[in-house]
Amino acid sequence: MRTILTIAFKEFQLAMRSISSYIVYILFLIVGGAAYSTVVFKIGDAGLRSYYEILHALFVLFIPALTMGSIAREQHSGTMEILFTMPIRLIHIVWGKILAAFLQLLTLLSFTAIFYAVIAVMGVNFDHGANLLGFVGMLLAGLCYISIGIFASSLHENQIQAFVIALVISGFFFAMRYVILLMPLSMVRYLQFFSFDHHLASFLRGVLDLRDVLFFLAFSLIFSFLAEFRLQAQNLLQER
Repeated sequence: MRTILTIAFKEFQLAMRSISSYIVYILFLIVGGAAYSTVVFKIGDAGLRSYYEILHALFVLFIPALTMGSIAREQHSGTMEILFTMPIRLIHIVWGKILAAFLQLLTLLSFTAIFYAVIAVMGVNFDHGANLLGFVGMLLAGLCYISIGIFASSLHENQIQAFVIALVISGFFFAMRYVILLMPLSMVRYLQFFSFDHHLASFLRGVLDLRDVLFFLAFSLIFSFLAEFRLQAQNLLQER
């Protein structure tokens, strides 16, 4: 655990010194703020559910931008080969990268606290429990998208290609909300299991369902293991 935290905090500090990270942050906040204004002042929604749905859509685009260089950058610079020779488990490297990206996401979302405060003050019958639980759901969904991004970053040393791969995979699970509408009812119950929106719905209603929590955690673990297997395969090829 100490190794994971060491890698995570080092990666987080490097991200905080990168101009590209701040570009992503600023764009995220501008787009999210504009959407927030539309929801509150034009639609008159005094809750945060609509805003969380907007954030979910933004995750699909912006999280791949945060994670695309996590491992790809190491592969391109050759530092990954050095890491392979060190007494560090690959899964620790993967989860160190995931935790670093999660800290970036948490930092980014902390700036949106002003939106929560405005709604809480101006809204009527504001449900703090439901809105806070919705935020927890967004963090769990964000963790899943981060694990996808880290896996994509492990596939190629080119950051742009890693971004595109993460965008396609993330977009697939996000788009399941629309695919389900076109499917027969007999298939909906099976397909909705893979829909992030389906598992977020309970959080956004203010209901904590352990099955949804387990889904997001299991999903994150699966893609972290895929990233580890990819690095293991790369390491074996280099040893030949």
